[in-house]
Amino acid sequence: MKAANKKPVHYNAFISYRHSELDSEIASGLHKRLEAFSLPKNLRKKFPKEQHKIQRVFRDTEELPLATNLSDQIDQALRNADWLIVICTPRLKESLWCAREIELFSQYHDKEHILAVLAEGEPADSFPEAIRFREKKIRDEAGNEQIIREEVEPLAADVRGKTKSERKKKMDDAILRMAAPMYGLGYDDLKQRHREQRIRRIASLSALAAVIFLIYAITSTVLTLRINEQKITIEEQHAQLQEQYSLQQLKYAQSMAMVSGELLNQGMGQAAAYAVRNTMPDDMKDSDLPYVPSCQYALSNALGIYEADIFIPESTMEIPEDDDFWGYAGDYYFLNDYLGGQTVMCAADFDNKYVLVVSSDARVYLYDKNDKILMDASVSLFAETPSNYVSAAAYKDGVLYLLFSQAPRVCCYRFKDFEDYDPAGTGNRDDYYENRGSMAQIGEAVESDDGRYLAVQGNDHSLRIYKASDEKLKNCLKAIYDIKGQFCSMIALEGTDYYLLTYSGKFSYLLDENLDVIARVANFYDYSEDEEAFVLYHNPDGNQDYELYYVPLLEYEEIIELADDYIEDFEPDEEMLERYQMLSD
Repeated sequence: MKAANKKPVHYNAFISYRHSELDSEIASGLHKRLEAFSLPKNLRKKFPKEQHKIQRVFRDTEELPLATNLSDQIDQALRNADWLIVICTPRLKESLWCAREIELFSQYHDKEHILAVLAEGEPADSFPEAIRFREKKIRDEAGNEQIIREEVEPLAADVRGKTKSERKKKMDDAILRMAAPMYGLGYDDLKQRHREQRIRRIASLSALAAVIFLIYAITSTVLTLRINEQKITIEEQHAQLQEQYSLQQLKYAQSMAMVSGELLNQGMGQAAAYAVRNTMPDDMKDSDLPYVPSCQYALSNALGIYEADIFIPESTMEIPEDDDFWGYAGDYYFLNDYLGGQTVMCAADFDNKYVLVVSSDARVYLYDKNDKILMDASVSLFAETPSNYVSAAAYKDGVLYLLFSQAPRVCCYRFKDFEDYDPAGTGNRDDYYENRGSMAQIGEAVESDDGRYLAVQGNDHSLRIYKASDEKLKNCLKAIYDIKGQFCSMIALEGTDYYLLTYSGKFSYLLDENLDVIARVANFYDYSEDEEAFVLYHNPDGNQDYELYYVPLLEYEEIIELADDYIEDFEPDEEMLERYQMLSD
């Protein structure tokens, strides 16, 4: 009786697709974006509150596991769905289920409520006949009624692309093309409103300034009644608005780069990448967002692009209630005597030779089981050593879990191994020091290897760069702060516009053509012009000889694509959004 009286679930849309890899990828992406879609604020007053968002979309992998009779469930979902979205590829015609779904929907609804998404192939090959044609009744010359088929152009969105990244870029536009008819709106109008909302969200201060200047311009026009002066005033104010808007965008991007660094230090790598990625253009030619070198630097750190043999912060998780989750000292409790008053929080097999040991002061060691030697490996296994005390630790499946004192969540660190890169041979300590150069003394000027610049080591963890012709060091071209270690050399990377600053510490620093720091490089040994890659060294045993690996030097667009893949499934909750705002303020 309860089942019979239960109100059927209403769906804004039903997604029909064939279960192949590409079709499923598009269906999943559309599903997430549709249920996350909301009308721009300047359109909401035209609709009741419950229609401000797309509430629910049916996709079989999300809904059917709850059903006992799949056919009845699909029939009911199609009956109670407002729109049908068909993912169209040349494979769609092979699916009897999809054909049946289109047929059932057409029985309950007008065919104008069917939306096509072209994911692959050409329309003639991918659109099913059920939506390409419609039957029409006519009368012939004799007055007899006949039924003919005429071709129609279905409402469609195009998400075709050679790569996953290209398809993802077209997905947002596809959502607008589908949402427009759902709300009875024009696509161009909805797209414009959506873009206006995005600009206001990123630069609300600029919008406020624009209103103030506009009021000032109108008031000036009314008071002066001088048309020529009005024109000049408006042009000046427009230039000021553009400058103010660009300045606010720049300040916002710089503040989010700092936010990214804070989140990364707190063990939230995905959150750190998400914070800064949304302030960066998709490519260097994009005029909507400014390119800011500090953002590229922050994103490179969050992704750990030029690092290996290291633990990189990735995400956080709720504190497990099961104490069995955490690791223990086990047979390695005796190592407490060698840790300067600290405690072994966990000891776990790292590979066939080593045991990973985590102490209460957030240091990581490798214990050689064969030679029974404890090696201080915290410099090589943490990009940034945490500063808080560790309350509990565990190492499982290449992920290090750390619970810091009084922390609300567990920090998760993924291990980035040299095995991901191609071998580049071997080297030794003598070669390493020769490539790196000797450490510069404070105030000493070191010439770049191409003879263009002089770099001077400061006493405040800084480096100042001058033109080589500026022998009296009067005009500083660039001052770089908060660097680690002591400066050694400035290397021009052949075949590029980049320079590399090498240091005695763990990191070297990559500069762009404007001498801005855009990335750091761990374990730097050399650079290969032929391979267009950094050569990094790997020396887990501390021996004279090193293993060398090629780590490719990535273009800006490649870094953006890596970031998009890394944060594809990351959605910040309300707490995280507030945290972004609080940190940026």
